[in-house]
Amino acid sequence: MGNGLSDMLVKDVASHGTTAHVALDAQSSGKLIALTLLKRALGFRDCELEALEHLAAVGQVRALGKSEFLVRRGDPFDALCLVVEGALEVSALHQDGRRQLLVYLNPGDMAGIMGVWDGLAHPSDISAREQSSRVLVVPGHEFRRLRDRFPSLSRALELQAAYRSRLLHERMLGDASKSLEVRLARMLYLLASISGQMDASGRQTSVKMSQADIGDFLGVSRQRANAAVHQLRQEGFILQRYAVINIPDLERLKKFADI
Repeated sequence: MGNGLSDMLVKDVASHGTTAHVALDAQSSGKLIALTLLKRALGFRDCELEALEHLAAVGQVRALGKSEFLVRRGDPFDALCLVVEGALEVSALHQDGRRQLLVYLNPGDMAGIMGVWDGLAHPSDISAREQSSRVLVVPGHEFRRLRDRFPSLSRALELQAAYRSRLLHERMLGDASKSLEVRLARMLYLLASISGQMDASGRQTSVKMSQADIGDFLGVSRQRANAAVHQLRQEGFILQRYAVINIPDLERLKKFADI
């Protein structure tokens, strides 16, 4: 890559003293992982390689400990973020203390899209679900500068926003008129389709999710969530191990979820 990201990072290292080596190495490795993920991300995979290289280069890799917040609801946040390692959760805390779990973000997923567009306060909390999670944070003004130079980045963000809107639409369709078991099946199918992990055989998909998370996601008590999980497990739709739910047959679950 003539003037690619690798060359940019080598120049960065060369321009600093040895005391900066450790920090630069962590930044460099994170940015190279970010570039690989951008090449596969919806919309961004269709952008020019040069655009993606510059996008990764102008960002900063931020490390988060488990439960550490990237941003709190209501805070100003003008940055486009890409999950590099680990996992984040997007949630909102209601006035009565209930947590509403909105979505998980895994490597290759993005956050901060709305703030980059409208400059308003962030609508939700984003925190790390796993220890040593890492996020590439691209300042809003840097993204807008690159967007003006590479119009394909605007199209990429449009596709990301459309994708999120479709997910929100699916969530809204899972209304209270459906049984809790169907709502749970619908939720698990969507999460597995978006960010589930496939096993080596390519047949079984897993989703990292505790029963407390399920209750928060569906807006019900942990006891009701446990009962719904038990029912799906009894009928063979899911298998459960600690905070991991395995789905042996995603198509069968989809039919039950009426998607």
